Amino acid sequence: MPDPLLSRDALRRVALTLALALVVVLAALAPRAAHAADRAGPPPPSIYAPAWQAGAPAIAARAAWRGAAVGICSGADLVAEAARWIGSGKFTGLPGAWCADAISAWLRATGRPPLSNRMAASALAYGSHVANPRPGDLVVMRTRRGYAGHVGVFVGLAAAGDVEIVSGNWGRRVARSVISRRSVTAFVRP
Repeated sequence: MPDPLLSRDALRRVALTLALALVVVLAALAPRAAHAADRAGPPPPSIYAPAWQAGAPAIAARAAWRGAAVGICSGADLVAEAARWIGSGKFTGLPGAWCADAISAWLRATGRPPLSNRMAASALAYGSHVANPRPGDLVVMRTRRGYAGHVGVFVGLAAAGDVEIVSGNWGRRVARSVISRRSVTAFVRP
């Protein structure tokens, strides 16, 4: 029997290399395809969040990503990840309310574990409660009945001590908004 051109091991290596290359290409194209189909993925920031492209927030976001690459998370990385999604509709693909799902997705994207379940109240047990929040802390808000009903990412303080957040499922979109500090149940540091 004549010798084959490539041994079985060589064929396996070629097949593995081609499979990995296909995975890399599909991973690179998936967000664009999902966004084009209006199913998921962050919108292009130049359309939806022009304020986050230049100046201090963009510089802070780049610095936070560099820090996250070496295991240092300052909170600005979570704010930057959430801000990337401003203007998006429901990107989680799960039924029902999705503010906690969005937080879990952003936590995963920044190398942190997700919330323990899909309820906004699960953020109360995620980390330590703090009185003076920093950007990247979680903000848990109460409903009219006093229960934890919504969760977002703390961006900063607005006029009169109000709280500025980015959250999912705010008007059925990811949005940046200002809420009264009286409606905050807790600030949680991840």
